[in-house]
Amino acid sequence: MKVIGYVRVSTEEQALSGVSLDAQEQRIRAYCHAKDWTLTEVVRDEGLSAKNLKRPGLQCILERISKRNGKRSLDSIVVVKLDRLTRSVGDLAYLNKLFETNKVSFISIQESVDTSTASGKLFHNIIACLSEWERGIISERTRDALHHKRSKGQRAGEVPFGYQLSEDGKALRPIQQEQEVLDTIRSLRNSSLSYWKIADHLNGQGIITKKGGKWYPESVRSVLLHASL
Repeated sequence: MKVIGYVRVSTEEQALSGVSLDAQEQRIRAYCHAKDWTLTEVVRDEGLSAKNLKRPGLQCILERISKRNGKRSLDSIVVVKLDRLTRSVGDLAYLNKLFETNKVSFISIQESVDTSTASGKLFHNIIACLSEWERGIISERTRDALHHKRSKGQRAGEVPFGYQLSEDGKALRPIQQEQEVLDTIRSLRNSSLSYWKIADHLNGQGIITKKGGKWYPESVRSVLLHASL
């Protein structure tokens, strides 16, 4: 069986937990050797989270799968742990459909998941639900901590749109012009405009982001998210 290994680590995980890319790759190679599988390559994504599928390495694999045109150049994807691939049930559903359509199975070593079997598919979905739940809990804790700091006028991470640092380098001070842009974004969003249309409106008005660039749907969403924390 021909397989591709996939390894991923975020910068924070690598620093705090020692979940290195090399350690993951070594485990995948040992597993494939024990199974007598042909490991064609190991694709890496370094310093990227699993909150979505927008990772260069993973996208390369998915594009290869979708353009196989019936060719059996790949039988399975192997990861050390399910959350190396994704932590989102929605993304998992998409991946499962893509894999199933193209007759590619997915194997997670740590959870003993093999989607080529019925029980493997069931367990795969259960673990994914738990992973998303865990990520949600962490996100809630982070949000609450940031909200507490910002409620006291303290800096939390990057300086959000609409604010600047005070002279002490800790407290945040509102910027009138950016606050007006925030009010415009909120108003447009409350009018049920999509992030795409809001970004187009801001760009059309010549309004720039905090870093001096163009607006995109993700940057609009991010500004609203951080403004509400």
